[in-house]
Amino acid sequence: MIFVTGGTGFIGTHLLRELVTRGEKVRALRRGSSKVFLEKNLTQEIDWVEGDVQDEMSLEDAMRGCDEVYHCAAFVRFLPQDRRRLMEVNVRGTTNVVDTALASGIRKLVHVSSVAAIGRNRDNELVNENTIWENSKLHSNYAISKFLAEREVWRGMAEGLNAVIVNPSLVLGAGNWNEGPPELFHKIWKGLFLYTEGGTGVVAAEDVARLMIQFMKSGISGERFIINAETWSFKDLLFLIADQLGVRRPRLKASSSVINILWPLEMMKSRLLGKKPLISKESARMATHWSRFDNTKIVKTTGYQFMPITRCIEETAQKFLQAVDENQI
Repeated sequence: MIFVTGGTGFIGTHLLRELVTRGEKVRALRRGSSKVFLEKNLTQEIDWVEGDVQDEMSLEDAMRGCDEVYHCAAFVRFLPQDRRRLMEVNVRGTTNVVDTALASGIRKLVHVSSVAAIGRNRDNELVNENTIWENSKLHSNYAISKFLAEREVWRGMAEGLNAVIVNPSLVLGAGNWNEGPPELFHKIWKGLFLYTEGGTGVVAAEDVARLMIQFMKSGISGERFIINAETWSFKDLLFLIADQLGVRRPRLKASSSVINILWPLEMMKSRLLGKKPLISKESARMATHWSRFDNTKIVKTTGYQFMPITRCIEETAQKFLQAVDENQI
């Protein structure tokens, strides 16, 4: 039996789809309030259990009888007030998963981290798995929480846990169109008028799921792998999504100085209206920064051929437009 945390999240949903399609027996953890964004016929094949990674008792019950664990659960936010919850879910939650996996004697754990957990200091620096983490203004609270979560997995490995860590870059694909990476398609469809000067690594969600399974089935242990297909400027990425959705491209280039004026206004508007801001101080910093990630290690180790990002965007846009036609958005 395979156990998956974060099964209702973006990456977890794509992983569950891949596992069930392959005929695997899967148990997935979900909070009572979480919605499932998975095809009904696949959802019915999963043994869903209510619980939370912050609750060790629920993890012990859910992990009983399982021999493989995928830890996908995470909280992703970039607002200052979310720091405490980031630490609770991402760090303490990972501590609980690691401790429960060790106590349960599971065969292997695949932990979903992020490229945000890997050190970087300079704009445009090529980052690989050995880049050393140093305190920097470039690290968001989310990045810090994922870095600390990774340390818990390394601690578990030192205590005998058989595990692999994957560090995806920006993951694109279909899902909950009002949250996470899929929300980008929704925002552009509604009319996004700004683009920024930065860029980052990008990978398809299907590739992340398939590589996680490949690592689980392999003899590889005690390693971390950056999962990144290509490097894109935010401008080109946004323009291509707009073209595929058949809407107007963002037309105003926002320099660092403009962004630094915009984010405080957005934060003020958020406090007054109680709505999620378009951009925060942390996301503003990332939007004007170039991040490049080296995928040499994973390509040499697995020989995996990544889906072209142009194809990923085209397929995701088609699914979004289908959801619009079916009044699901």
